[in-house]
Amino acid sequence: QIEKMTENNNTKDPVTGLTEEEVIAVEDSWSMLYRREHRKENGVKLFMNLYSLHPATIEKFPLFKGKTLEEISKHPKLPAHAMSVMYALASYIDNLHDTDLLVELVKKTAVSHIGRGVGSEYFKLLSDVVPAWMKEVLEEECTPLMLSSWGKLLGIVVAVVSGEEQNMTS
Repeated sequence: QIEKMTENNNTKDPVTGLTEEEVIAVEDSWSMLYRREHRKENGVKLFMNLYSLHPATIEKFPLFKGKTLEEISKHPKLPAHAMSVMYALASYIDNLHDTDLLVELVKKTAVSHIGRGVGSEYFKLLSDVVPAWMKEVLEEECTPLMLSSWGKLLGIVVAVVSGEEQNMTS
C-alpha cells in the first residue's frame, strides 16, 4: 500500500510534468497566498515585486507609465488588475488535474496579453518574481518544494504562451 502511494506521488503528469507531491505543494501554498482576507493585498504585492524587480515592465501598463513605485502602489486601478490576475491564477491551480482545461485557460491569457505586446519574454520574468513574492508573503511557511513546484508550473505557462505566439505569427 505504501509503495503504491509513493509511486503515485512521483508519477509525473504527461502535460505538466508535475508530480502529485508538487501539485499538492502548489495547492498548499496557493491556499495561503489566496486567503480571502489578504487576497487583494497579496495580488498587489505580486505586481509590486514585478515592478521593482523588472522596472521596464511598468511601460507595458499605460496607466502606470512614468510613475514611481510609490505612486503605482497607491494607484486605485492596481488592486483591480491584481485581483484579475489572482483569479486567473486560481483558475490554473483549480485545474492542475484537468490539464486540457489548464492549457486552454493559459491560452486565453496568452492571447489577451500578446495582443497588448506582452509575450512570453514577459511571462519568463515571473520565474524570479513569483519566488520573491512567495517568500515575502509566506515567510517561513515557504518551502523549497513549493518554490520548485511553482517554477515548473510557470515553465508550463511560458511554454503555452510561446506556442500561442507562434500560432499568432504563422
